[in-house]
Amino acid sequence: MTTLVAVLKEILESRGFLVEMMGSFVQGRREGLELSFFPYPRHSPAALEEFQKALPKLKGKVVLAALVPLAENVQKGLPSHVVVWDREAVEHEIGRTRIERLVGEEDHGLIDELYADDFPASMREGLQELMEDERIAPLALGLNEVVEITAWTVGGFNHRLELVPYYIFSYEAPLFVGEGRIGSKEGLLAVNAMTRAVEPWKKVPSTVPRLEMGHKRLEPQLEEEEAASLVRAAVEKEHTYERDMVREMGQATMTERVMVHPRLDERSVRSLGIIYVPIWCVEGTKGVMVINASNGKVLSEEYFRDLC
Repeated sequence: MTTLVAVLKEILESRGFLVEMMGSFVQGRREGLELSFFPYPRHSPAALEEFQKALPKLKGKVVLAALVPLAENVQKGLPSHVVVWDREAVEHEIGRTRIERLVGEEDHGLIDELYADDFPASMREGLQELMEDERIAPLALGLNEVVEITAWTVGGFNHRLELVPYYIFSYEAPLFVGEGRIGSKEGLLAVNAMTRAVEPWKKVPSTVPRLEMGHKRLEPQLEEEEAASLVRAAVEKEHTYERDMVREMGQATMTERVMVHPRLDERSVRSLGIIYVPIWCVEGTKGVMVINASNGKVLSEEYFRDLC
């Protein structure tokens, strides 16, 4: 069972805070910033009294993370610098944290609002970039379909469409045993420009220049040269192996164990450009789910255990 303290630590650590316990408070420090979270998983007058007594000694923003509803008189009695996160807010933030870990890119969250400047990133990100001349895999799974799918699984309430960049490469790898060429292998590999993961693709998908549905385009986190190096390493690994080779020696037949290896040159790996793949990132009351919106494949799903 996951504790509320552990969840708050995970949320703070997702933003690079150094986390420590100060009594019942979960405190995070980073570059002059200080945030203090007080976990309140169940009704407890004693815990609220402890919280109130500690407030004058705390610096920075203070968050009361309450998984149970607070009485009206309690909320009115809180100082202005205290922010209340209810159960929905906590679930939203832990969902965002885990989706970020899965897709390899940060999204603006409630924790960012605690130390945001006067022009928060959520407003800046609301301006969509023009997508002329982009290559985007067409959308096969719309909002209505993803809402229906995730309602019965993770209890989805927040559905975010993101365009994830992939570098596409074709390769042709001559295969050798010693100095003798025995054949070649060819294929198609795609590199996720956010997570650096290398994936085999059967073919280059058809593309469209833009999507009508609202979305956020992610910017590549690595250069094409780095992606090409990852592909070369993946080809070397995939096509280096041992096999039995039969040799005829006069009237005798011998079986010899040999090492097969590719021999790549500058022409072996060829860039086919970058394609943006639409991905649904869904936060729910039961967990989070990531779905490839171009083919409907569930890329990952993670379910929350009960918070206490």
